[in-house]
Amino acid sequence: MRHLDKPTKNVAIVYPYFAHYRLPVIRVLIKSPQFHYTLISDPISGNDIKKISPDLAIRDTKDGGLDWKFVKNRWIYKEALLWQSGLLKLLREKKYDAVIFLGNAYYLSTWLSIFYLKLKGEKTYMWTHGVISKKKGWKWTLRKVFYGLSDGVLLYGHKAKEVMIENGFPERKLHVIYNSTGTVDDLIKKNEVSIQSKNKTKKQLFKHPDLPVIIFVGRLTFVKKLDQILQATKVLFDDNFKINVLFVGDGEARKDLENLAKTLGLSDYCHFYGACFEERELEKLFAISNLCVSPGEVGLTAMSALGNGIPVLSHDDFNYQMPEYEAIEAGVNGLLFKRNSIPDLALKINQWIVENRDMPEELIAQNCKKIIKEKYNAEYQAELINKILSKDL
Repeated sequence: MRHLDKPTKNVAIVYPYFAHYRLPVIRVLIKSPQFHYTLISDPISGNDIKKISPDLAIRDTKDGGLDWKFVKNRWIYKEALLWQSGLLKLLREKKYDAVIFLGNAYYLSTWLSIFYLKLKGEKTYMWTHGVISKKKGWKWTLRKVFYGLSDGVLLYGHKAKEVMIENGFPERKLHVIYNSTGTVDDLIKKNEVSIQSKNKTKKQLFKHPDLPVIIFVGRLTFVKKLDQILQATKVLFDDNFKINVLFVGDGEARKDLENLAKTLGLSDYCHFYGACFEERELEKLFAISNLCVSPGEVGLTAMSALGNGIPVLSHDDFNYQMPEYEAIEAGVNGLLFKRNSIPDLALKINQWIVENRDMPEELIAQNCKKIIKEKYNAEYQAELINKILSKDL
């Protein structure tokens, strides 16, 4: 029973749409006895990102439904700007003690909504990557003004907080809440894959199943710079250090990557698995891998790999990274290489495999999963959000 002197506070979370990976943290948030969470978004994403089913809005909350109100996204100027039609109407119809917006400075309706909520005396927050680059310009200035309008900024990582503090943001407004794609039970895999199963999978995928395997999981896009994996592999081969490469995913860059592998003479050592959405199948693929490599921004790929007990290698330049790269602790659960340096990428792949060749797989997995259990999970993320609101409201 809730205390009469602590009535439930109403909190709205406003996004253009809700990606499916947000559902676990939302599920944890709505269990809070102190806050009642309402979702506000367009039910349609307009892209191929898997989203939370809008059917949950018509299901009773006792049966797993969500308190979810819909608006209409109207994209302007080649989808560079967004106006959420109906948002102001919803914010007028109900008093919210706090409203959490996806912190995108190009959402015009968010600007107007914040000014309106300030007049009503309601708290506003930004859920965002924050200012993640030290390179200043008009975009940097725009974001600084935008985030400054809110009562608090909910950040994915500590590097953004450091940059923002260095450039005049009040530390009291900046809160690191990390990121998550699931609960601890969802993310931490038990790795119940037998040696026989691993050997069978390797033989099915590779002509040389006894070699170490590096894996990439995610969409095969050019921005991920996946060609660097093949170029680094070629460097290693020229130095008589051979490995297998496993690409799990599909996308615009796949054909180019297949052609590059052929040109470099690596076709017999590369396997393009295609998209994989089955968790059990993905566990098998991680289980045969020594290292997950993401030469471009690493993002949630790191969470998936670490949760499966597989170390991660990505580049070291914060200005061009996603916040999740902060989960990589060099020498413990992965390594960082000098951005865009093929020789250093090759060196780090070799270094991890050689230095950890005799380390028990169980210990490597334990080191990888530790950061997920401690910080990058829905329970901890929801706990931090609730603590921030409890302090301010």
